[in-house]
Amino acid sequence: MLPGGALAQETVLDTVVVSGQAFSDATVVVTGDELRARAVRDVREALQNEVGVSVGGGGNAIAQKIYVRGIEDMLLTFTLDGVPQGGNIYHHQGRVMMDPSLLKRIEIDKGGTVASVGPGGLAGSVRMTTRDARDLLRPGQSFGGLLTGGLSSNKGDRVGAAVYGELAGDLDFLVSRNRNETRDYRDGDGNTQPQTASEQNSTLAKFNWHPAPAHALSLGYHGISDEGTRFLRPHMVGFAHPVASNVAMPQKLEQDTVTVGYRFDGADRLPAVELTGFLDETSNARTNVAPIFAKPAGYRYGEELTVEGVNALLTSDLGSARLRYGLNHHDRKARAVNPVMTGVVKENIGRANTSEESARVSGILVETDMPLGSMFLLDLGARYDWYDYTDPYGQDFSSSGLSPNAAVTWLATDALSFRLGASRTKRGVGLGEAFFIDNGGGVDNASMYAAHPSLGPETATNVELGANYRSGPWDLKVAVFRMTIDDFIDYRRTFESPNDHFRGNVGQVKSDGYEVGGEYRAGHLRVGASVAQARPKLNGVDLDDTNFSLGVSTGRTWLLNLGYVVPAWNLDLGWNARVVEKHEHRNAAGVVTLVKDSYTVHDVHANWQPLGHDRLRVTLAVNNLFDEFYFDQSTYGLSSGDSVLGYPEPGRDVRLNLTWQF
Repeated sequence: MLPGGALAQETVLDTVVVSGQAFSDATVVVTGDELRARAVRDVREALQNEVGVSVGGGGNAIAQKIYVRGIEDMLLTFTLDGVPQGGNIYHHQGRVMMDPSLLKRIEIDKGGTVASVGPGGLAGSVRMTTRDARDLLRPGQSFGGLLTGGLSSNKGDRVGAAVYGELAGDLDFLVSRNRNETRDYRDGDGNTQPQTASEQNSTLAKFNWHPAPAHALSLGYHGISDEGTRFLRPHMVGFAHPVASNVAMPQKLEQDTVTVGYRFDGADRLPAVELTGFLDETSNARTNVAPIFAKPAGYRYGEELTVEGVNALLTSDLGSARLRYGLNHHDRKARAVNPVMTGVVKENIGRANTSEESARVSGILVETDMPLGSMFLLDLGARYDWYDYTDPYGQDFSSSGLSPNAAVTWLATDALSFRLGASRTKRGVGLGEAFFIDNGGGVDNASMYAAHPSLGPETATNVELGANYRSGPWDLKVAVFRMTIDDFIDYRRTFESPNDHFRGNVGQVKSDGYEVGGEYRAGHLRVGASVAQARPKLNGVDLDDTNFSLGVSTGRTWLLNLGYVVPAWNLDLGWNARVVEKHEHRNAAGVVTLVKDSYTVHDVHANWQPLGHDRLRVTLAVNNLFDEFYFDQSTYGLSSGDSVLGYPEPGRDVRLNLTWQF
């Protein structure tokens, strides 16, 4: 689908070819240039103008969660440079950290994904790709640098620097370091939102060596951290629990990713090869300022996640068909840091807590795309995966299954095409929430969670029908979709008795909806509009804000954008608007009607390159132009409907960014 406010820049700034996507008309591609044009600084700002995507949590970066067609990112495959990212650390905060200034592009598959994306993407995928030196070097340049700085009227500033170069034509490198500091921001009513200040630091280092024609070796490191004093439940500002205090405490989230790779472009009858080995470590630390979860004041504890493995993908051209095949092997581990529950027996199952859990998935895949005559295109793929999981109490679970996907495109005319895609994805039991390894129900950990003995895999079915019309200045798209997830896994307290806490299969998720978008481009003018709605349900009931790690219900969303380029001045002007209609639904108990208010938000930006050729870029952006006070409908709210517990969105924010590239 057309990505609302981003669709203009997506076409003119970077050429991105995404081949073999079973749902290519539903794939959102956001370029790094488009992010930098809007002075984007976090996940919310990067994705809030993409059709079918929302981000809740307000302006507090650590609290932000991504939802694709109403489904939380925990049910998507999430990668950075092909490396699967972390997992579910804590349901009261987001799991995705990104520095948009480091990105070359973001690709989002909504619904089904193809086999080569990786295992376990029940509801789609989000794939981030960072920049290389060759993305920054100008023709004929062998060494360069970049300095950036920015100020925000709504409490923030950022600085960054990068050096990059090419040595002897076969070795290139990029080293970048950025700092983004925010203070407690103001909402649209002028109120300062407490405990939203943080300091985020990011580092990127990439080295590529071409020892021979068509061969390349790579080494990469990406690190990012977010540190600040925030509430125990970072996404809840209005929560006053009578026992489990939501007191503010020092917290730090860190992530480090290391990759090594080999690439062969293919020659004669030899296939192209992409081989990647990786290690990703994420840690979450907090220090109690008051006793909670059987831990005294001053106690430092947290969670650690580790993902390591290898991805291999080969590509062969067989006549007019392209064949891709390969394998994935991923090992994941989660452990509690400074645990207090080690060795404590859970009586229901007669096993002791080990303070750690592990999961492994190994899979093989094959996929192809080919023309069928002159009017049809066919995409086929499948992967078979083997899953193993050991819960914190030493219980073992194993499963395996086939995940096929297919799509056919009918080229009805030179301008009009129709596409039908379907996929079935099997995901075995994987890591649970790391926080629950050593922290359970009640402030004294009276009820700890274990995997239910009958815990089994989840299965998703995605079907989508789309049409695309592209002629002259017009580009129009429409899609309708349906998703079903059987045997969804969640935490529950009522399997055997009210005090029994287990992780198990809790029912069926269904979501259907539509997306419609259009763009008109003539000369230096671009105009776009889109509308989307999804209706996710669990066991026939609309999702409410308590469906952590699953999704959220929101109203119909309209995205509008307008842009104009003034070539003589090297100036690009843009306007984006997001209109979300009022949404009413019943809570999980079916006894209360919840109402989420509508809102309209306007953003404008101007990009000026006074020297041309991107040597100096001046970006002026005004987010929330009319200082609207509102809660994003994806932000956590109280299920009784009495109030909203999450953060309101930031009010007007005027930003000035300078980038000097030499």
